Amino acid sequence: MMLRVSIIGIVAASAVAGVFYTGWNPRVEAPPSNQRDACNIMRERPEWYSAAREAAEKWDVPTPTLLAIIWRESNFRARVRPPRRDGWWIFPGKPISTAYGFSQALDGTWDWYREDVGAARARRDNFADAVDFVGWYMDKSQNKLGFSAFDPRNHYLAYHQGHGGYRSGRWKRNASLKKAAGQVEKMAQRYDGRLFDCDIAHFRAGTVKQSPLPIARPGTMRKIPVPARKPMRKVAKLTGR
Repeated sequence: MMLRVSIIGIVAASAVAGVFYTGWNPRVEAPPSNQRDACNIMRERPEWYSAAREAAEKWDVPTPTLLAIIWRESNFRARVRPPRRDGWWIFPGKPISTAYGFSQALDGTWDWYREDVGAARARRDNFADAVDFVGWYMDKSQNKLGFSAFDPRNHYLAYHQGHGGYRSGRWKRNASLKKAAGQVEKMAQRYDGRLFDCDIAHFRAGTVKQSPLPIARPGTMRKIPVPARKPMRKVAKLTGR
């Protein structure tokens, strides 16, 4: 009997500790019902979409790419963590990394972001904070690696591997990672095309799709204006690969 009570006490204590570890946030909204439709995201989670547009304007990056990266990393789930290592009996093992939240940002990278932008209270399970983090990281990638903003595939590779990891080229031997980067690229294009139907601001801003006009080359995206235009019927890869 004493053993049973002790076990119950341990489990309860572990649950309480888990609450404090992840941070209590009672206002966690469920993911959108159709994550592949940007207009559905805009309709069901207007505050999320507004935050994404705000981050896009702040960091001068495309809204569809921000949404596509979060889709690939967390499926728009606020508190998701990586799988855990094997634990012992009732005690789960530690996650295989410190990634957490919408953006799956690591502890160290999140701390870098909070210090760099002066957002000490930013949380990874808050969508506005998470999408701003993704925009901030894309801006760093543009400055450090010379990417165009209109290159979701390479932005995702650098996001996943880090700037040093991207430079090393180890990702070239990782078939699953290259597949994931291709999925991000296609989803960004899908979001982009769909947003022409429901967001007049997106229509006026332009597109991340291939167009008859020249796509900005690395280091020049801020110099080439992108006028409003409808997306092409035939989707082509953004970087000509």
